[in-house]
Amino acid sequence: MKLSALTILIIGLAVMIVALGVGLRSFLPDMQEAKLQKAYAEQLKTEARKQGDANKRVEKAIATVNQMAREWQSIVAAKTPTADVGTGGINLAVNRWQLVNDAKSFRNNVQRAVNYQVKKGGVMVVQGPLVPFPSDTSTQLVETYFNYPAIRFPVAVFDLGQVTVRGTYDQITENVRAWKYMPKFLAVASGLQIQGTAPKLTGTYNVTMVAYIRGEKISASVPEVAGAPGGGAGGGAGFGVAPA
Repeated sequence: MKLSALTILIIGLAVMIVALGVGLRSFLPDMQEAKLQKAYAEQLKTEARKQGDANKRVEKAIATVNQMAREWQSIVAAKTPTADVGTGGINLAVNRWQLVNDAKSFRNNVQRAVNYQVKKGGVMVVQGPLVPFPSDTSTQLVETYFNYPAIRFPVAVFDLGQVTVRGTYDQITENVRAWKYMPKFLAVASGLQIQGTAPKLTGTYNVTMVAYIRGEKISASVPEVAGAPGGGAGGGAGFGVAPA
């Protein structure tokens, strides 16, 4: 049977359609897989961007902490007493009996520093500030004089009372401002009152000082033993260290 040209064309189209159908069935899953892979790649890019932002935030936080540490270290260097009695400071890691004597030396060193500071500005001192002596001469000085562990770190707080100085207005105001810059201590002068007739004036104000104590260890408290000096422990038993 002889096929006409139209019949041959129709048969050819049918074969082509079948072939395309088979090809599409194998091609369409590949297209779907490609779409999934593309979506996954975009997801990875998004997560990578998030991780990059997180890393930047961490780096910024670390830089901020390091900056704060540097600033605090500069404050420690300039506004805290040393950890050595010989240079005017105090070491709380020594045994409690030694600390009883060292605390008296520390107080006297603080008083010398105050006596020098109160003359700033060229004023004449009428009534100078007095650094209080340790009220407790037993082995509980850390708890009473340095307020530890009532406060989370050892610190001595000195209420120096009322100060009276004479001089010009500029001298008196400079004297009051100078307390802010007192080395090794944080000092605050407040409540300034000025009386008299210029240029001879009298200034009265109050001063409070704070001494942050350096060191990583503090000698442990000792049990009280009847008959021991100051009501503290006899001998060296029980001495140790505790974190500051």
